[in-house]
Amino acid sequence: MTIKTYALLFLLFLVSATGICQHTKETDTTSHLKSGFYILNDSVGVKVFVPSFNKTQYVNTKTLIPITAIKKCSTVGIDATFGNTGEKQFGLNLTFTPNGDIKMQIATDIAFEERKSIGLFIDNKIINAFYVNSKIKNGNYFLALNLPFAEIKKLEKKINTELKKKK
Repeated sequence: MTIKTYALLFLLFLVSATGICQHTKETDTTSHLKSGFYILNDSVGVKVFVPSFNKTQYVNTKTLIPITAIKKCSTVGIDATFGNTGEKQFGLNLTFTPNGDIKMQIATDIAFEERKSIGLFIDNKIINAFYVNSKIKNGNYFLALNLPFAEIKKLEKKINTELKKKK
């Protein structure tokens, strides 16, 4: 091989090593995710920014519970007592279809056992449910959300709108 061949090979190596040939345009990794519940803090999946954690986490791309598994959604406030102080905790009260109920039981078990959290993906945003209790009265679930009451009301409307579209 000649010096020109070595020089050309070296130049190609430098170009590929510095990443000039790489595709650098950022793509929306969440655009293909369907609305529904996902497990967060996975080590595999799609990277998404979770505002309530203020960091990027992984989301498994397989929908754990589709949004259509929700039968009814409403905003609710419960009295929460921590030590001697009591405060009102707002969140969503969700009623699921029978199949969705089974999936939610499994999801809460997975989240508890593996110390992961459940996130609701809707409108190209992921919302972390920092607390999902097991069934409460009448088979409903309470999703505690670290959001202002007005944001929770908007979220309730988005979910109900999406449910109406799916029917």
